[in-house]
Amino acid sequence: MYLANGLIDRLGEIILQSEAVPGISSGKSKSKAKSSARPTNPIEVVTDRNVAGLLAQRVIDSLANAGWSVNISVTPAGENIKTSATVAKLHNHWFELGYDRNTPVIALGGGTVGDVTGFAAATFLRGLPFWQAPTSIVGQVDAAIGGKVGINHTRGKNLIGCFYQPAGIVIDPSVLDTLPICERCSGLAEVVKYGVIADRTLFRACERHLESWISGDEAIPDSVIECCARIKLRIVAADETDHGLRRLLNFGHTLGHAFERWGNYRALRHGEAVALGMVGAGWMAMKRGQWSGRDFARLAAMCTLLRPRRLASFKAFDIARHLTVDKKRVRGRNIWILPRGIGRVDIRGDVTEKEIRGALTYIADWMHG
Repeated sequence: MYLANGLIDRLGEIILQSEAVPGISSGKSKSKAKSSARPTNPIEVVTDRNVAGLLAQRVIDSLANAGWSVNISVTPAGENIKTSATVAKLHNHWFELGYDRNTPVIALGGGTVGDVTGFAAATFLRGLPFWQAPTSIVGQVDAAIGGKVGINHTRGKNLIGCFYQPAGIVIDPSVLDTLPICERCSGLAEVVKYGVIADRTLFRACERHLESWISGDEAIPDSVIECCARIKLRIVAADETDHGLRRLLNFGHTLGHAFERWGNYRALRHGEAVALGMVGAGWMAMKRGQWSGRDFARLAAMCTLLRPRRLASFKAFDIARHLTVDKKRVRGRNIWILPRGIGRVDIRGDVTEKEIRGALTYIADWMHG
């Protein structure tokens, strides 16, 4: 994984130097790539309309200067591109272009683009070299890391997918400067999540700087992005296929995914839904007596900055019914991540329907109170 400002303009060179030592790198190569290194080899860039207007030409220039023959596919923006139809369209396009198993594919965009592009790459000719170039906070601190790729189903989010590790992840924090406030809120929910599950110092940094990070008055430090990335790398290395420790990363996501499905993936951004889910899980932990009211209030105060500004009224049943198709259910029960302290959480499978209804009622009152 490569992390440094300016890497988006050196993407072509980095891919040519992809035999570099694994881990988090500054992206500094030992030698300059020769523009004639691969003068005829194709490379595919998949991005969405929003990112294309901001970054596509810079990436195309970087790749072309390194000797690649560049093709670009531009999708609509939003969660609704994560469908089998999008994957089929990409596959058909790649067959027409004659791609073989050595053709690299780059996902240039947020977590949505990374998910659908990665799944298409994983399933084309049984796997193409796949590179992540995340351009959102969610992508840089979470979604691009760990090898989960997939698409949605009418019954729920990310129900069709696989584990497919990228050949490389190129993180350029400077591209986050273009994000609007709503996208900053969405992405920073994942940063807060990492503070709750694994790092008290990160949590305190969020308390001090979250409002300035949201407004853009302060840039999100590279150290914060790296901290989140290292936490996820450590957890994924211990449990790549999500049967144990990796479930910790799901804090806020059990209810969050249900809220996203309830809103048909349009009413809420992912991070907004996660903020609601973290409040719900935190409330359950507090009511169980395993988490202090003071720490819950600290989390809720930050989530107040991250939650959606408007949300239609809902009943507990409206959200709870979507929990039945969560992909992490085991023997008919959802897996819940409940805080025990800042930086410590438990994996629980014994949350009751009464607790879920209570949490959803609390969220409704908190949103509209």
